[in-house]
Amino acid sequence: MNTLFKLSATAGLALTLAGCAHYSPYCDPCLAHTYEARPVPPPVTVQQTRVVTQVVPAADDIMVINVTGYGAPKNTFENLAQRRLMALRASEVDAYRKLAEQVSGLHVVGDTRVNDYIADRDRLRTYLNSFVQGAAITAQEFEEDGMAVTTMSLKISRSQMRQQLEQARRWHAAGGHLPPGGAYHDHTFAPRY
Repeated sequence: MNTLFKLSATAGLALTLAGCAHYSPYCDPCLAHTYEARPVPPPVTVQQTRVVTQVVPAADDIMVINVTGYGAPKNTFENLAQRRLMALRASEVDAYRKLAEQVSGLHVVGDTRVNDYIADRDRLRTYLNSFVQGAAITAQEFEEDGMAVTTMSLKISRSQMRQQLEQARRWHAAGGHLPPGGAYHDHTFAPRY
């Protein structure tokens, strides 16, 4: 009897709670006459205008950069056509690299090892990270020895180039090129020798 009473009480409580959970005064049929239906106002449309200004550089501000890239054929390719295409692609990439050096600058890192007051090892490394868009290939040709030559040109605004180089200089001066958590990430803390 005790188990039957517990089951009946649990079922009754569950039904009571389930019935109360869905109760809302807005859905009660007895209270339907107390709420008025209001008309919905039409949606308001807002027209936005956007002014786009394009800065057109002056004619004397435009500079044309011309570069020449070189690519050598790799002898490991068996097919002559493949060697020529890969040399041509290498010359294009070399030309893009040279354009990026002109536009964005080149980060040069060097170190010299000295042993017994004699320069033992002198090493230079260069880093380049840039985005080049709008370059045009003006000429592509092959030399007699199979070397591919690509000539490219790029029109750029001198003032924009100066601004971009100054921004990159500030970034490097602030230690932006160093990995996070490096010993000398804050250039104001770097030791003076």
